[in-house]
Amino acid sequence: MLTAHFTLTHWWIAAIVAGLALAAAVQSLATKTRNKLIAAASVTLATGLYTALRGSGDGARQALQLFILGTLPLAVLRLVFAGYLRRQLALTRSGQPMEDITGKQQAIFFATFVAVVICIVIL
Repeated sequence: MLTAHFTLTHWWIAAIVAGLALAAAVQSLATKTRNKLIAAASVTLATGLYTALRGSGDGARQALQLFILGTLPLAVLRLVFAGYLRRQLALTRSGQPMEDITGKQQAIFFATFVAVVICIVIL
């Protein structure tokens, strides 16, 4: 495990970075400026609340690790599926309905999600 030497401060920094990465990923999915601000602010607020409430005491290290494990894969998946999401947002902006997701796309998403989570756990 590459993070065996991490102190609690390191985990705090990693949790803040993971939360900000998720906020950036979520806000990029919104189509209007107001919605982008709301999306980024809500994720940032949730990150702050979680880390403030669970990031102290005996379970702080594990709480921060679980937070990172929950948020970082979603931000990475936003990057992995950027092309697909870009096409869907372009359809929405042009007034057309989004394409329905196929079973193959769902399977690829799930397999990618599992692979990303496993990679993060290993690291």
